[in-house]
Amino acid sequence: MPKKHRQSHTRPKSDPVPSAIEAEIVQLLLKCGHFLQRRTNTVCGQFGLKQQQFSVLNEIVWQGPISQKELCARLLFEKSNVSKIVKILIEKQLIHIEVAPGDRRLTLLTETNAGAALWKECMRSFNRLSAELVSLLSETDVVKGTRLLKKLEKTFRKPTS
Repeated sequence: MPKKHRQSHTRPKSDPVPSAIEAEIVQLLLKCGHFLQRRTNTVCGQFGLKQQQFSVLNEIVWQGPISQKELCARLLFEKSNVSKIVKILIEKQLIHIEVAPGDRRLTLLTETNAGAALWKECMRSFNRLSAELVSLLSETDVVKGTRLLKKLEKTFRKPTS
């Protein structure tokens, strides 16, 4: 933005400009997110999945049986996106729906044998990618970075007012 324009433009107090460090943090997170999305889409594509489809399958394998509502909360995805992804994974015969024991109104998602096998293959590639990325960091960086990312994730899970 030209200097002249910046000087003539004033922001209301209710719309503060982020500090340089705040802006840099957001930009770095966005850049890292874009990089990871490209790399994970490449990995998932080898197995006929999109990254979000794999994320749902992964959560079902680790946390299942699980409801769609719980998937939304755990993955921070919109309900409509999870519904579409679940439909695709069912069509690919990677997951199936079952009625919850004790509550016939609740349906739960579980992986099929084919889904578990595909997940296992895909995880080998993800583990190689993880090892490659983590090897760029010191052990201290990994511990501190993990702590920071968990703190951010916990904050993102809180309902917005």
